Amino acid sequence: MSKVDELPADQRAALSLLLRQRKSYADVAGMLSISERAVHDRAHAALAVLAPKEAKGLDVARRAEIADYLLGQQAVGARMRTRTLLGADASAAAWAAALARELAPLGGELPEVPAPPAAPTAGAQQRVPLSQVAASAPPPATGPVTAAPSSRRGGAILLAVLAVAAIVAVIVIVSSSGSSGKKGGTSSTSSSAPSVPKQEGKIQLHAPAGSGSTGTVEILSEGGKRAFYIQAEHIPATNGFFYAVWLYNSPSSALPLSKSPPVGKSHKLAGAALLPSNASSYKEILLTRETKTRPKHAGHVVLRGKLALG
Repeated sequence: MSKVDELPADQRAALSLLLRQRKSYADVAGMLSISERAVHDRAHAALAVLAPKEAKGLDVARRAEIADYLLGQQAVGARMRTRTLLGADASAAAWAAALARELAPLGGELPEVPAPPAAPTAGAQQRVPLSQVAASAPPPATGPVTAAPSSRRGGAILLAVLAVAAIVAVIVIVSSSGSSGKKGGTSSTSSSAPSVPKQEGKIQLHAPAGSGSTGTVEILSEGGKRAFYIQAEHIPATNGFFYAVWLYNSPSSALPLSKSPPVGKSHKLAGAALLPSNASSYKEILLTRETKTRPKHAGHVVLRGKLALG
């Protein structure tokens, strides 16, 4: 018997409405004639007892973020941030996976829980912070990004990834006007719950012969928007250059999307951002080495893959 069956009736009802009927905290509050905060607290209290062993290594804020992710109560920016976190933090992924198993009897479509990273073997390099990325704008100057400059391409949505605890990163939405956005909160203020992101495809990135570098790009979609999640391994540590992501057709038809912070001894980077609305007009996605802060043309190609968006 699932632990869900042992929950108090009010907590079980809150979980059922949130997951099976895809309701938001606000929707359930209206249905039960209680406050939105009360719905939030009942649902989170229920999750806290479903997999207590796996939750021990996580602080309160991290558990709250993962709970909102599983319950479908995050906006797209926060959803991408949490998915990136789960792919990089073994403890977070383990608790999320344990909760997903316990919640399965309630029905409903749970968001993807990425497999946790493998434990490093003796002598292996440790994971470095996830890369910071900013969609649809030329790569800015090196260093941490807290706000992005105004985009010269109308309608672009900019994201910056900031390091958290020197291990993983979070995504902060920044508007195309150049003003700083806000991180997704722990609850949705919308009258309907966000939809579950769909994976449109996975692109294998290929390196020039003999380099040994590898990588993948996942394309996700939600609410009419597309995002990419890039991972790269066995790439040279940065020394006098940075890595950038481009959409590419030819030297005269290329769009810089993002830059990463320094890559160290792990020789890895990872990150996610929204794609611009015109992404389908490009045929390739590149990871390049750049030395100029605002390059007009793609630099030395480290990885490349075919992009086919409908």
